[in-house]
Amino acid sequence: MPSSSAAGAMVGSMPARRDPVFRRRLISALLLGPLALVLLWMGGLVFTAWVAAFAAAMAWEWIQMSDPKAPPVAYAIACATASGAVLLAGETSTQDALFWGAAGTLAAGIERWRRGWSIEVLGVLYVSLAAGLLASMRAEAEHGLPMVVLLFAIVWAADSLAYIAGTWLGGPKLVPQASPNKTWSGFIAGLAAGTAAGVAAGAVFDLNLPVVAVFAAVVAVASVLGDLAMSLFKRSFNVKDSGTLIPGHGGVLDRVDALMLAVITAVLFQRVIPLGWGMS
Repeated sequence: MPSSSAAGAMVGSMPARRDPVFRRRLISALLLGPLALVLLWMGGLVFTAWVAAFAAAMAWEWIQMSDPKAPPVAYAIACATASGAVLLAGETSTQDALFWGAAGTLAAGIERWRRGWSIEVLGVLYVSLAAGLLASMRAEAEHGLPMVVLLFAIVWAADSLAYIAGTWLGGPKLVPQASPNKTWSGFIAGLAAGTAAGVAAGAVFDLNLPVVAVFAAVVAVASVLGDLAMSLFKRSFNVKDSGTLIPGHGGVLDRVDALMLAVITAVLFQRVIPLGWGMS
């Protein structure tokens, strides 16, 4: 067994000492992770309603960041657009959700135009599209649950290992203009972890593993790009976090920024290249 001094050195090298919010991040993950998996397993309206609540919070945070002087009606339009798109995607059809999201974004644009047009209203559409596609994916009758499990495995593995490797190893910055904390070591570790997790899940679900490996790598990269894009947006809005709802992470957007672009990418990829669902 290691001596007390060796143990102290090991603890001193952990991310908790290098990142003051590591413990809060870990506690939040331990609480939210199991809850997400339980609701995912339950599916149906329970999962859809949970995603809709998250979507409303994400839309609220987006307006709060991008338009600090927005009137209450701007928040109402954004939240109704995002949550409505999710409910329609999960309970009726993706087409209905897309129409609702587009109409809501148009309404948000008209409201903003009265005060001075800004391209940032498209963030409402981005939130609605990402959250709606997640609900639609889970609602898929035959393979909804394993599809979302595969997606979560890739994104969570990539996000977690990128954070741990970047904190432990450091090294050259990935895109310092977007985030001073993200490193190339974290990106490579996240890409490897996401691909490995995707292949492992693909083997469990008896999918076409070479295709799944490519899919997992593409989705892992998309998760990193989604994270970086949100960091750039926050920098342009002069805010550090999107909110304060989740201890150690900030807001809901801070927690799911990697998942948002990953969902969209996963859906588009599977439209073009099937992963082999139903082969066995």
